[in-house]
Amino acid sequence: MFQNYLKIAVRNIKKHKAFSFINIAGLALGMACCILILLWVQDELSFDKFHKNGDNLYRLTTSDGEGTGSSSPWALAQTLKKDYPEFLKGSRFITRTYNIKYKENKFYETAAMVDEDFLGMFTFPFIKGNPKTALANINSVLLTEETAIKFFGDEDPLGKTISLENSIDLTVTGILENVPSNSHMQFSLLVRPELIAGENRINGWSFDGPSYVLLKDGVNVKEVEKKIAGTIKKYDKRFNLNLTSGLQPFTEIYLYALNGTHPVVYIYIFSAIVVIVLLIACINFMNLTTAKSSQRAKEIGMRKVIGAQRGDIIKQFLGESIILAFLALVIAIVSVYLFLPVFNEISEKELSLNFINNSEIVTGLFLIALFTGIISGTYPALYLSSYRPVQVLKNTVLKGSGRHIFRKVLIVFQFSAAVILIISTSVILKQMQYIRTKDMGFKRDHILRVTLDESLIQKYETVKKELLSDKDIFQVSAANNIPLSINSFNPFWWEGRALEDYETMNFVCVDFDYFEMFGMKMKYGRTFSKELQSDSTNYIINEAALKLTEFDNPLGKKFAMWKTEGEIIGVVRDFNSNSLHDEISPAAFMIYNNIDKRNLFVKVNSQNIPSAIDHIEKTLSGFSTNFIFEYNFLDEDFNEQYKSEERLADLLKYFTFLAIFISCLGLLGLASFIAEQKRKEIAIRKVLGANIARIVGDLSKDFVKLILIANIIAAPIAYYFMNGWIESFAFHTNIGWELFLFAGIIALGIALLTTGFQAIKAANKNPVDNLKCE
Repeated sequence: MFQNYLKIAVRNIKKHKAFSFINIAGLALGMACCILILLWVQDELSFDKFHKNGDNLYRLTTSDGEGTGSSSPWALAQTLKKDYPEFLKGSRFITRTYNIKYKENKFYETAAMVDEDFLGMFTFPFIKGNPKTALANINSVLLTEETAIKFFGDEDPLGKTISLENSIDLTVTGILENVPSNSHMQFSLLVRPELIAGENRINGWSFDGPSYVLLKDGVNVKEVEKKIAGTIKKYDKRFNLNLTSGLQPFTEIYLYALNGTHPVVYIYIFSAIVVIVLLIACINFMNLTTAKSSQRAKEIGMRKVIGAQRGDIIKQFLGESIILAFLALVIAIVSVYLFLPVFNEISEKELSLNFINNSEIVTGLFLIALFTGIISGTYPALYLSSYRPVQVLKNTVLKGSGRHIFRKVLIVFQFSAAVILIISTSVILKQMQYIRTKDMGFKRDHILRVTLDESLIQKYETVKKELLSDKDIFQVSAANNIPLSINSFNPFWWEGRALEDYETMNFVCVDFDYFEMFGMKMKYGRTFSKELQSDSTNYIINEAALKLTEFDNPLGKKFAMWKTEGEIIGVVRDFNSNSLHDEISPAAFMIYNNIDKRNLFVKVNSQNIPSAIDHIEKTLSGFSTNFIFEYNFLDEDFNEQYKSEERLADLLKYFTFLAIFISCLGLLGLASFIAEQKRKEIAIRKVLGANIARIVGDLSKDFVKLILIANIIAAPIAYYFMNGWIESFAFHTNIGWELFLFAGIIALGIALLTTGFQAIKAANKNPVDNLKCE
């Protein structure tokens, strides 16, 4: 039986080459899109799933009642392990970029400060070394394989000494496999925190980064959270901070971010696109198959005359459909292999179509083809098998209105889906344009950022003076944070509060020229002055902090971070100190000292950037012989914040285009079908004197109605979902009516071009050819 279906399918492909090409191409395109998106979704869902203890791993979170963050006190994990039997292990994971040197090789690398428990909690396999003792000594360091090759080449790294920041010697005690790309924990080397941060700091209750814990099997997490909620308040007696601790499942950290848009939202979006594109491709097959039904009507009639039952006809067409679907699958797989490098570049992934080691992909592809074949073939099989032999052989097949309505419903569905994608893409592009053009409250053009090492931080004022000696260097400043990403919460007190009643807000350590360099505007008061010694302990706050303090007149009011008391001398206007996903956080600025001013900012002459960069490199290297000169422009840092949204916009553009293209194939099928059904009517009209324009207009008007209905259906659906997405931004554009009008015009224009082509083709046929048998 299968052999018979195969022969008939091959015969029909040969007989109707153009039709078969369009039909199979539509299915193949739909399947290829699905395969690419499913590979992407599979990779996203695989994040952090490779750890053996994954189900019992949690990240400690801290909440202040208004929001929840991933940073926790240095001492919290070890304290919980000591106080509660439910906690088996605990480790900090605090990453910093350090200057690492071995002989003549020196590079900036990401080092993670971790505790000895870390290796027993997480699954990062060893290539060399003993996992049980690798972090036993505080001067131990573990390198990833890639990092080891970079520094040591073919040498055996074990037992060798490397230098961190030219001041701390570390002994290599192990080599780890490279960190998988689907891990949210990324590092080049692992070190103990004692030598870098110091014993006092790591045993204290200041915040510096995330910590993780491993719980016993079978514990009630909700009950454990209740137990540990007040731990910070219990042990940190310095400030009366209303902070509570919580637990976030390790496997949810990547998908359910604590701020910004959850990556899982994009998984839902692209999963929906998979369904939409696949259904559009199936609808195409239905419409294109039924459009050619009259050319197979006599074949069906003859089969019924010689004894074929309706069930046999249904099986035949379903069999042909499934065969075509698997043929389309082969073409889709070849297409994926060809376009996967391009898709990887756009999505910034390292996806591969690996059949041998990925049974899920093999099963998924088989089910996609089977599903597509059955869905695509069911309606044509039922429709064609209903033909009556006598009517078919007399060439008087009845055209039921119900069938026409069903086909029109399919077209409306197709274009509704396409219009939803057009509107969604338009909203995302508009939001990205809003992000690019929004006044962030500070200037970032032609400002270069360099991370200083310890020796340069100590010589900062001298370095600054030397840099400014070049005519292409306009301004120089430094701070502990980048203006685009300020996340350094500390406890603050101000006049009018109880002495031990502190509130957390961002602390930014700056130099005297910080506000002028970034063009930040003052609302009240003044900026810091070198002429006033008292400014070394005074503060400038932003408008969000002013709102928190509830001062009517903040100038001169007492203000303190930790125990460093001063006065408020100014209020800077709010600027976006983080992603536009987030509201502007309260922040306090202070001169303090040079200790934390690790980020150097240099405003350069836009007409002579290479010369300015050359001067900066020579100056910094002159003051620190082991310094590694690497830089970024703030514009690059800004673009990095919105990479996921940019990728989403790029991918949506391509898939929207494909959805429209596939929908047009379906529309072409319906136009062909209607032209086939009305061929005699068109011939009679031409004989009676109707011109081509009138005929084309009559054939196209129904399609215009269908597209208008599709727009009406699509608009509220698109608005609902995209309004939800755009609300994830604290600062966003509006979803204006012009986006819906634009989507409607695009859909209508494409539809008219598609149907117009088929209508003109039908209208130009010689009426004699269609009436000669009457």
